Amino acid sequence: MNNLPEKERKAIEEIKRLSARQAVSMKINPQKKPGITDSKFGGVPYWDMNMDYPKTENGSLLMLLAQINLDELNREGNNPGNKLPQSGMLQFFIAMDDVYGMNFDYTTDSDGRLLQEGYRVVYHKNIDHAVSKEEIEALGMPNSAAEDLEEAPLWGEYGLAVEVKETYIGMDDYRFEDIFRQAAKNVGWEIEEQVGYYNSFSDEGKDFLFEELEPSGHWMLGWPYFTQYDPREQEDEKAKYTVQLFQMDSDYGGDEDYILWGDAGVANFFISEEDLAKEDFRDVLYSWDCC
Repeated sequence: MNNLPEKERKAIEEIKRLSARQAVSMKINPQKKPGITDSKFGGVPYWDMNMDYPKTENGSLLMLLAQINLDELNREGNNPGNKLPQSGMLQFFIAMDDVYGMNFDYTTDSDGRLLQEGYRVVYHKNIDHAVSKEEIEALGMPNSAAEDLEEAPLWGEYGLAVEVKETYIGMDDYRFEDIFRQAAKNVGWEIEEQVGYYNSFSDEGKDFLFEELEPSGHWMLGWPYFTQYDPREQEDEKAKYTVQLFQMDSDYGGDEDYILWGDAGVANFFISEEDLAKEDFRDVLYSWDCC
């Protein structure tokens, strides 16, 4: 970074300052064997047996993508700003189809909420530790840890190592241009109105932004990462989904391949600040893309 032009170097530092946020970072811990009430990716979900299990319109049961034990998260101090609920379990489910349950048309119901037909975000305010794995398995849901699921982005049940880390906005976020312009103004770098960040930075500057600031990985409450583009736009009804509720990235290439969204893609779930504060998860934008 020291080799960059001074105005670029200062602007990047200012972008980091303006966009820095504390977020929940998750990494797969292959040594950890999770139970039904633990935070994990895949496997058999926790479930309240008094509730109907989530399914598609045609009756196919959804697969657990991830669940986060919020009792545990809060107890360990991993809920930055206390933005997530203080107790219970937050779960993310997807359909077993060739698009992993994504609503590409972003269709809504009569109340303006995005239809969660091929995916579902479920919040249990309390966890019943008396329910058994055998009871839940009897419901017959797809299990990424027990079956060879061709139409699934993950192939096992993975425990997690969780910590709070600082993260910064990536170049593909629909808000990046505004933050870049504010940063440039703050450091005295004059940018013409019709010229965006891409044509302002040198190739070395863009490489640094991509390599150092892109928020790839598994996150909650961070900045999103995309392999193509942000489905939200400034003057768009989807712009209200400002909070990254959960991001699951492709995770492969080491000792074991764990997760692969298409061709090395990434998935995100977004919610509005208002709905998150109300612990209302009925209106969540789910999107994934790949290279």
